Amino acid sequence: MDALQRAARASVARICGLYCLVVLLIMAALSFDPASSFRAGAMLAITLSAALVYRAWIMPDGKRDGDDAWALIKGQHSSGQDPNNIQSDALRTAYHEYSKRAMVVALGLWFVSVVASISD
Repeated sequence: MDALQRAARASVARICGLYCLVVLLIMAALSFDPASSFRAGAMLAITLSAALVYRAWIMPDGKRDGDDAWALIKGQHSSGQDPNNIQSDALRTAYHEYSKRAMVVALGLWFVSVVASISD
C-alpha cells in the first residue's frame, strides 16, 4: 500500500508541478508590477487548491484502470478490500495533501503581495 500511496502522490505532484510552471510563467509576465504578479499567483494557487478539493470530492469509487496507481495494484490482491477503493482513498489523500500545500503557497504569495503593495 505504501507503493500505491507514493504512486498517487507522484501522479498528483506531476499535475501540480505543471500547473505551478504555468503560474510562474504568468507571474513572470506580470513582473512589471510585483504586487499584481504576486496577487495573480495567489489567486491561481487558490484556484489549484479548489480544483484539487473538487477532484477529491468527486472521486469515483468505481472501476478505474490505466493510471500509474492502478498499475501497481493490478496484480496484488488485498485481504478483504476492493483494490478500487484502496486506489480511490490513496488519490483522495494525495489530492487533500497537495491542496493544503497549495493553500500555504497561496497565503505566502498573498502576504508578499500585501508587503509589495505597502512598500510602493
